[in-house]
Amino acid sequence: MSAFRVAVVAGLFVLGIAFAKKISQGQLARSVAPTSPALGGEAQGQESAKQGAAQNQPQDFNTRCHAPGVLVCQGFDSPLINIAARWPAPGLYPGGDNAIHGKFDRSEKASGDGSLRFEILSHTGQNAAGSWRQPFGRNFGPGSTFYVQYQERFSPEMMKNDWGDTTWKQVIFHNEGATCSDVELTTAQYYHAGFPIMYTDCGGRGIVTNNGIPPYKLEQGDYNCWYGKANPKDCFFYPANQWVMFYYEISIGSWSKPESSINAWVGMDGNPLRQWIKMHNFVLKNDYPGHDYDCLTLLTYMTNKDASKNLPTAYAWYDELIVSTKPIAPPAPAP
Repeated sequence: MSAFRVAVVAGLFVLGIAFAKKISQGQLARSVAPTSPALGGEAQGQESAKQGAAQNQPQDFNTRCHAPGVLVCQGFDSPLINIAARWPAPGLYPGGDNAIHGKFDRSEKASGDGSLRFEILSHTGQNAAGSWRQPFGRNFGPGSTFYVQYQERFSPEMMKNDWGDTTWKQVIFHNEGATCSDVELTTAQYYHAGFPIMYTDCGGRGIVTNNGIPPYKLEQGDYNCWYGKANPKDCFFYPANQWVMFYYEISIGSWSKPESSINAWVGMDGNPLRQWIKMHNFVLKNDYPGHDYDCLTLLTYMTNKDASKNLPTAYAWYDELIVSTKPIAPPAPAP
């Protein structure tokens, strides 16, 4: 067992859901018409250059939502998001107490009229706040690439509370049938260290260098966050009470071969995005080909959370969720 697996399994999750029927194409948060056929020769090259330049220019949320390739555009801008969803529809699902703890919040928002806020109350167990489930509306298997953006905001209690022998998750990319599986890419806080990591296979393999054998990097790219040497200079640390943009590019090669790549960037308002995951030639596995990446879950799930602990209420907000088949432009600074 790798050093990373020993580290992660102690603090990270098991959140499984029984296999369900495939989601229909009609259950998108937003559907955008397919792009026009590719142009030929020089015209195609000029068009690609224009698109590449546009993708690098900061854009507001509405413009990004209407870009070619967008499958999901969810701004969490209506109180209607408070309505509990019925499986397998997109929307809010209850916590361990069967109550809905996610809600529309007009007071905090990255853009638009509001955001989605999860509330983690004192004396609650591992699934304290429930989740938001978002199908993609299509399947991503070998030879495909998908992109995800969302903004998240953390209350100071998210970092300060002593959650015990556990830590919280932010987002999981998975097949609709299960969030804990070989088809899984999870972003979570590393223990109580105050910075994010990614893993797959229910925490069995980290998205880290050197196959999780020390010395290895927990974060790569523009960061050099070495295992056992974490510090604010070399690692991205979560800020409290600030909106943070998380952006992912997942390219899937042949299953069980070192042909996949995982890239992730992070940035705060007004600052350029910086890469914190840069993992190429990575092995992604799938024991059930065809049941590929087709869903994501936003959540604050904490395996082994101790319900006996008396802790201040903590909050996490989400806004500006986009899923696309094409690169997504960075966000424009908030007014």
